[in-house]
Amino acid sequence: MTGKNRPRPSPSPAATPRMVRLSPPFGLCQLFRPIPKDGADRPTLNESLEYGDLTLRFSAREALAAPEQTLLLVLLELAQEQHRRRPREHQLDRSDRTEIGALLWSSLHAGSLDQLADAPATLMLNCSWSELHRRCGSTSTGGAVTESRRASLARLCEVTVWERIEATKTVRSCRLVSWLVGDDQRVHVALNHRLASALLAPGYAQVLLSERLRLGSQTAMLIHAFLSTCLRHGKTITIGYETLVKRLWPCQGSATPASTHRRRLSDVRSALRAIARLDHWAIELGTAMASVTRTMPRMPVVPETPLRASKTAPGTVPPGMPAREMTRTCHFRVPDASYVEHPFWPKPSRGGHLPRNDEAGTTL
Repeated sequence: MTGKNRPRPSPSPAATPRMVRLSPPFGLCQLFRPIPKDGADRPTLNESLEYGDLTLRFSAREALAAPEQTLLLVLLELAQEQHRRRPREHQLDRSDRTEIGALLWSSLHAGSLDQLADAPATLMLNCSWSELHRRCGSTSTGGAVTESRRASLARLCEVTVWERIEATKTVRSCRLVSWLVGDDQRVHVALNHRLASALLAPGYAQVLLSERLRLGSQTAMLIHAFLSTCLRHGKTITIGYETLVKRLWPCQGSATPASTHRRRLSDVRSALRAIARLDHWAIELGTAMASVTRTMPRMPVVPETPLRASKTAPGTVPPGMPAREMTRTCHFRVPDASYVEHPFWPKPSRGGHLPRNDEAGTTL
């Protein structure tokens, strides 16, 4: 069979456009980082971010990595789809009287200092293990994959999000997510209200899961999510390789060996080259910096069929030419009317004190 006649493979789940709405602070903070594959213990998570009048601090026994970020994005994708179909069924607040809803709510606010009566409402979702594996890009659904996904869910659940609102001087805490497996053997998950807010209101970043799943390294996935938070379509930034290295591998107090630093710089450049091969990115690599542009989505080309051509009145539209002005690129861009452009880099922390988990009596 010749190349021209060979049938094209059906598109994989990763090839289908999958836009996830992400709350910008969760894309700008250093919540996720590359983790060595040698089985070494993960470092402790203790990161802060100042975003407008909101200060967030994330704490947990173990840092999160690219697999946890992929899983979190998939959970947001599922929550958005299910809430759009059945809004009431997937809303969660303190008045929920269902067994699963009440358990998810209490787990989400375990160890919280604030009154649960004042806790904001959020969203919950449910799915099967096989669907979760498929959406995360796994081709296998065996027991080993399920155990790995369980471990990632457990790490997400162990993250406590402390938030301080400067305007009201209030401090409260909530888990990043909570989850359980119901009697129906489905996975039920509740989201932190800050994550849910991006699915319900303007001001979200757009991360394409279909692009992410085409990337082959942790570093590329993490940089892609960060750049997707920083850039809306049609915008450009210039960023240094050293800046990305410091972001992905925060200083732990000891000097980094020169060979390790060179390898990390190489990983960053390789990640940027991989992102540049995606459809909606244009990246020019310089000596020490890269110019990154998130390009506008292009309209797919639809070939003219004989049947369609036979129904076209002679002289109205030349063969192969688009009809009227409806094929302009602006008519087919990914909807981003709700997108609010955010600063490329968060302001440095003012050094204000936030309670640590051990001060609040929270057990992780």
